[in-house]
Amino acid sequence: MILDRNKYINFENTIKEECPYCRIRDSEIKIYGKTIKTDDWKNTAGYHKKYIPAIDDYAVDWLEAFILKGANDEKAGLMIDSGNGYRFVDINYCPFCGRKLNK
Repeated sequence: MILDRNKYINFENTIKEECPYCRIRDSEIKIYGKTIKTDDWKNTAGYHKKYIPAIDDYAVDWLEAFILKGANDEKAGLMIDSGNGYRFVDINYCPFCGRKLNK
């Protein structure tokens, strides 16, 4: 999902309206965004649920991701939970609205 950057950010990179994926908090966790779940995604050429004839159902690729930045973190990151553990990838901008996350 791509959001309209102009709705959320002006040219000075200040927030007009809060993006749900990179919300700012006044706590130990400075940025905590809405969770993105792969089982909510539509089927595309790059992503689709696989049909398993033995169980007569579709296998769901369970994955959740969200943007996170702690008070002492230098960079924000995309936290990815695969059910078998977490992975963290540093990011500089929100991939949905384009706001700079590291100041």
